[in-house]
Amino acid sequence: MRSKAKRAAASAARATAGVSWRDGVHVLGTSVWCDARRARAVCFVSSADRTGRAGHGQLIATAETLALLGAHGDAHLSVPTGRPFTLGTVRLELVRSGWCVGAAALLVDAGHRVLYAGAVAPDGTGLGGAAELRRCDTLVVAAPYGAAHHRFGATTGDVVDMARGALAAGTVPVVLVGSTLEGLDVVAALAGAGIACAGHRGVVEAARRLAAAGTELAVKRTVARDRALVWPLADRARLGAALGGARAKVALASGLAVEREVVRELGVDVAIPWSAAADRAALLAYIARSGASEVAVTGAYADEIAAAVGPHARRLGPHRQMALFPEQRVMIGR
Repeated sequence: MRSKAKRAAASAARATAGVSWRDGVHVLGTSVWCDARRARAVCFVSSADRTGRAGHGQLIATAETLALLGAHGDAHLSVPTGRPFTLGTVRLELVRSGWCVGAAALLVDAGHRVLYAGAVAPDGTGLGGAAELRRCDTLVVAAPYGAAHHRFGATTGDVVDMARGALAAGTVPVVLVGSTLEGLDVVAALAGAGIACAGHRGVVEAARRLAAAGTELAVKRTVARDRALVWPLADRARLGAALGGARAKVALASGLAVEREVVRELGVDVAIPWSAAADRAALLAYIARSGASEVAVTGAYADEIAAAVGPHARRLGPHRQMALFPEQRVMIGR
């Protein structure tokens, strides 16, 4: 049987004054769940990569996120950012989180104001724009990165420069990204610089769905010597087959680019420390600006960020056992 101290720690990880964790974040005193992993009657989705399972009664999200999820029909609520609305007696508002296209934070005001932000990009220059803040009592924020060495000085402009150089040398520029949504950011940056793009089927399909929400991105499935190729890190094993023997210059554009062991294991030609999500310094600055009296942190580096914020912050999430191999967390990324 666990000691009282261990039980208290586990309980603290699952609940704060404004929210609790049970396979997702529940805003206490309301019917609203955020990024829930099991079916709920009402679920806010902060971005298209945050829903682990379908079957929710009503999704609340931006039009872009619903399009990316393929969520159709009148059962779901498509909400633009910056326009408050009510759900029963609860006042809600979606605000930009900056993470990626369609991503948003949710402000829930039921007396106690909760801002569920998820992953944020305070200085975002991608399709998600820059993160916004609202006055809140409780802030819930994700920390996909948060170690002391997580400092991302690169931008999508560095990706563009790499691609131009590779094309000039007669090689196919390949950009490995941490997620499909970050892939869309890279496609947008390359297209904006006049560089044609090919992409993994997931990236191409996401672009096709996004067009239904009014955002057009030109990306093809067919790899060609005059196109940059945007490819998710998770499916790197099939990259060689996609290239079909074409000479390539492979760049890792990810927060993982600061992890030397990861870069060495991947064997990439270029490591570009860029992510659509905030690095440690940017995330801590965002939390400080919120002025929240209570901060709940989720994600891979929740413990590190909560410790840096201070006694009014804590990790929110399932009870976590000690990993046998600590470096496994690095490969999880987001």
